[in-house]
Amino acid sequence: MNKLPDMLEDLPHKKVGDAYYFPNMSNSFYHNGPGISSSHIRRFSQSQLHALEEVIEQTTAMNFGSAAHSLIVEGEGAFFSDVVTITGSPYTNTNKALKKESLDKGLIVINEKDKDTIYSMQNSLVTEARAYLNPDKEYPSSFDAPYEVSIFWYEQDLLCKTRADVVLNPFDKPHGENAIVLVDYKTTADCSVRGFTNSVRRYSYDLQAAWYKRGFERAGFQVHDFVFVAQEKKPPYASKVFKMNHTDMEVGWNFLSDYLEEYNKVVWSGGKQATIYNSPNVVELDTGNFYREE
Repeated sequence: MNKLPDMLEDLPHKKVGDAYYFPNMSNSFYHNGPGISSSHIRRFSQSQLHALEEVIEQTTAMNFGSAAHSLIVEGEGAFFSDVVTITGSPYTNTNKALKKESLDKGLIVINEKDKDTIYSMQNSLVTEARAYLNPDKEYPSSFDAPYEVSIFWYEQDLLCKTRADVVLNPFDKPHGENAIVLVDYKTTADCSVRGFTNSVRRYSYDLQAAWYKRGFERAGFQVHDFVFVAQEKKPPYASKVFKMNHTDMEVGWNFLSDYLEEYNKVVWSGGKQATIYNSPNVVELDTGNFYREE
């Protein structure tokens, strides 16, 4: 089995199946530390050069989503620990200094309106969504907690990683000892079936599900279901639970596996140039102009 990088080896962890579990890994370390994530390889599948040169900038929407995730998935303890709420005008010297100090510490900064919205969202979740997001003690004993479960494993000598919002035991009983359900919470503009299906296609959430499933399978678990809890960010803060199709996830993993092989050729072998939008540098343009006479 491949050796972990030193910066991971120094952190508390334990071997689970053919993978490694890291309890209490901070969100910042996970995203900035070693390993290929689902979002990185999905970006690579769209444009290799952009994925390799990408610098993630925190947008307002991402900031809101992180704060909502902190409260709705992990609870008030995590929310008060990870999120700072600016009261009053953000332009006062005091609040500017507070914001800078908080961001320098890696905290999430929101305003009072966003905080009220996030609490309203929490109170508006449908019963089924609450059951998936709040498993209480119904989660595998391998993990210290059911939230933010960080798993690292190797594919083709490439270190891969995934971080599940929630891992719980299936509701159906009896179930196998290693059977789990993976849950991912998404804020969205539209949680209708058509609306969220469009989001799945647009943001490749199906590939994310396939990546997570693979990681936890390498850790020795049987993924009974992968579930998205989607919730709208405006009143009435509608929410819905979406279960991924297992066949789609298998197809998704085959797609990702091919790109991992390509990633290996570009990044580690060093013999292949990264493509731009996965097309040649010189392209003959065909606009399909309907004014042309046939």
